Amino acid sequence: MEDNGLPSRTSILTAAARAFGSREPDASVRNPDWVADRLISLAELALIAEHPISKALDQDFQKAIYDPDIFGFAWLMLVRTRFIDELMERAVRNGATQLVILGAGFDTRAHRFSELLKDAMVIELDYGATQEYKKRRVEAALGGAPANVVYAPIDFARESLGEVLHRTGFQPGRKTYYICEGLSMYVAEEGMKETLRAIAAGSAPGSALLLEYLNRGALELLRKYPTGMIKNAIDWGEPFVFGVPDGQDREFFLQAGLELGETLKIGSPESVKRYAMCQDGSYYGAHLEKVFEQRREAALKAMDDAGRQQTAEAAVTSGYWLAELSIPDLGKRAPQEDVSR
Repeated sequence: MEDNGLPSRTSILTAAARAFGSREPDASVRNPDWVADRLISLAELALIAEHPISKALDQDFQKAIYDPDIFGFAWLMLVRTRFIDELMERAVRNGATQLVILGAGFDTRAHRFSELLKDAMVIELDYGATQEYKKRRVEAALGGAPANVVYAPIDFARESLGEVLHRTGFQPGRKTYYICEGLSMYVAEEGMKETLRAIAAGSAPGSALLLEYLNRGALELLRKYPTGMIKNAIDWGEPFVFGVPDGQDREFFLQAGLELGETLKIGSPESVKRYAMCQDGSYYGAHLEKVFEQRREAALKAMDDAGRQQTAEAAVTSGYWLAELSIPDLGKRAPQEDVSR
């Protein structure tokens, strides 16, 4: 990401998928990120030419959704975007006055929720090259960011989150909502642990973190049998490297000082019921059900016995999650530590 001066291509890929999903005619399953469609131009699509979503924005929508690689990724972004939007909106309405977006990429919430966030401080953190690219696109396509947005470059593997936040004017005593979407799997475990500990140590009681993450078993399976955007990410130098130990989610987060709260397993019946039901009562994706089943069967057939066993175990013990982690309110908690020291 940094070495070649290019932005994170996976951040462009996910934004393109949100942009595509925002064109869905059925409002009940439409991705709410209409701003992404303005940010993603032909120049950005050229950077992700290896993935079919790069062609989807120039195709007839009803034709493009029959491509399982396009639809599957757009479906994922639909669930992810709507869940995170809902919990962020709830947090702000319940008193959060700072929004910190970790690995912001082409996140558009500062624009889409400008009225809701008008009295909040919005801090976007990301690798320098990605952030500079995003700022140029925001200026060109949207005329600039809202006045309450602060951009700050960070290398999560090498820099202290507390130190970087301190330079932005972040106030540890204010109730804060953190969003960590599309980041954790790209950061080595120790860097991710340090980030979680910094949030727990440097945030006011009542603050919370929305974290997207994989379990380790799912991560290992994806790395062993990479397909689709996972393979693209590897080819682009953005491999998945971190997963929470299977079955130890709650304990893992508690060790960092965070309490596991509301969760959503992506692809679960609950995620379908909440975010992927069409106006006519059918589930979003029914048109490709047989195609996806054939793909699953072909993938299992191509594996050896160990791979099939690993897949079966991962289906039970692992997952791909969206989770809200809270900062414990310990009542007589000591004054907030400035974690930049």
